[in-house]
Amino acid sequence: MKTLSLRVLSFALIAVWFAQSACVEQEGVSSLTTAPPKSHYGGFSSHPDSLQIFYDYIHGQEMMKVEAGAALRQAVEAIPVDLGAPIDLVQEAALRDWLYELLVVFSASGSDSLAAAFYLREGANNPDGIEFLKEYLASRDAPIGDTPFALFAAGHREILSITKRDYFFENVSFFDSAFKVFEMQEAYDSYALYLQTHGMVPKPTLNFHPKLHDEVEEALQAGESLTFADIMFIVEEPAGVSPWPWQGRTPSFFRLVWDPQQARWCHVEAYFSSGVPQNVLI
Repeated sequence: MKTLSLRVLSFALIAVWFAQSACVEQEGVSSLTTAPPKSHYGGFSSHPDSLQIFYDYIHGQEMMKVEAGAALRQAVEAIPVDLGAPIDLVQEAALRDWLYELLVVFSASGSDSLAAAFYLREGANNPDGIEFLKEYLASRDAPIGDTPFALFAAGHREILSITKRDYFFENVSFFDSAFKVFEMQEAYDSYALYLQTHGMVPKPTLNFHPKLHDEVEEALQAGESLTFADIMFIVEEPAGVSPWPWQGRTPSFFRLVWDPQQARWCHVEAYFSSGVPQNVLI
């Protein structure tokens, strides 16, 4: 397999992240416990009449606090792996490490430095995006720094300031979560299509395709076989930041691809609700 050219997400999307839209989560949450949780995630209709059932499911989950430590690590280790394609123990461990790090970095246990390191895990080789971020921070009289690490740390701090919070993830639920591992060849099947047929995409949805998404499609069209992993989990934002009387929750969907050259799982697609900001520069 040829080396995938890994890049960070174009920062032109940052403007979208900053939009504080009125999520349809505001609808239908008046009876958060009127329906018991479904035994498996999925089967929800996108029809407006089904939104109450969907949000009863989301808000009916038992959540655990997101903080670095043994409890969160054990919860992540307990998530089952659905092997539609073989992976070894190193790949499985890397998958669990990625999820643990994502949650910790953007929780109260995180920091600007940890966030910058996470942003740069796939490299700092998107010069257009980096230049956009520099210009954006300069327009807000925010510090820029003289290294990619300093730039990303400053960018993370500015996003937190704009969204009026100290971090993004307060609590998490892994109910019905599973690492679904599979292979693709020849053509790329969008995660959006899977979500539309096996569950319900958050509405309104923020949908991110990092630069790597295009390179994955090109690799498949060139005849390569790639290994992917999908994961869904539910996050809850910190208390006191929601414009509503409750803490906002959203299902979060990530698709990763394994790059054997770097022995790393890399972002391909992500979906979550724009009404519960997850301003993660994936």
